[in-house]
Amino acid sequence: MFCMSSKNKTWTENIATSWGKWTPPDRPSPGEMRVYEDFLKQILSKKKKPNVMVLGSTSEFRDLYAKYKVPCTVVDYRKENYEAMGTLMKRKKYKETLLTEDWRTMNPKQKFDLILGDYCINVLFKKDQPEFVKNISRILKPDGLCMIKTFVRYDSEPGDLAQALHFYRTKKKDRPILETIMAPMFKNAYDYKKEQGTFPGVWNNFVKLYKNKKMKKEEIDYFESLDLENIPLKFYIPLFQDIIKIIEQNAGLYGVRYGGEWFSTDVPILIMKKQ
Repeated sequence: MFCMSSKNKTWTENIATSWGKWTPPDRPSPGEMRVYEDFLKQILSKKKKPNVMVLGSTSEFRDLYAKYKVPCTVVDYRKENYEAMGTLMKRKKYKETLLTEDWRTMNPKQKFDLILGDYCINVLFKKDQPEFVKNISRILKPDGLCMIKTFVRYDSEPGDLAQALHFYRTKKKDRPILETIMAPMFKNAYDYKKEQGTFPGVWNNFVKLYKNKKMKKEEIDYFESLDLENIPLKFYIPLFQDIIKIIEQNAGLYGVRYGGEWFSTDVPILIMKKQ
């Protein structure tokens, strides 16, 4: 989840090139991909040549479109991001068109049947949400849908990172650590008054735990490999009811879906339709 400032470019080269080290829920999960694929198949049953888009350069979404040989538009403000994320694709690119534009102001020539995004809401500041959602509504076809997985919260509790690590070791050791730690690590570094958090803040919390012998070396080594300390980004974690309200005020809410994994309630797929 990588916050995009109005003035600064905030997706750095080290993130794009090291993205392969991240796992779900920070990337699309198998359960979530089944949800997206089901919606795409429904659209393809009605339209042979739908207009589809990826917000950002997410390799999993580009692979999905390539699987069904659907030409897609990829919107990313840096060509370097697009190229780096393309190296993570499992399929050959299929007729992709890159638009290097800002999601809040992008103005493609065509309207879209399906738009997919991963954490797009989390990478924009709270004040930018209405403009973003309104623009999504504008570029959708009358029956088009935009599906964005979003990390949400249901309260203002920071969570217990040490307890989450203990739960991982005792209950989820056979699973990728991010499945257990993603939500508490971001919540623990979140400023609930400013409505933003930073990646160096996430890293500093891990360092404190390690110094207090509440984190194991192999655990902190993994997070160090993600280079959290040097990611100059901010993230936004909306209250679930707040982001739903913003969608309803600036577009239309088609519904909410979940990937069906044990962590899925933290990362619902919010589905927008044209207002």
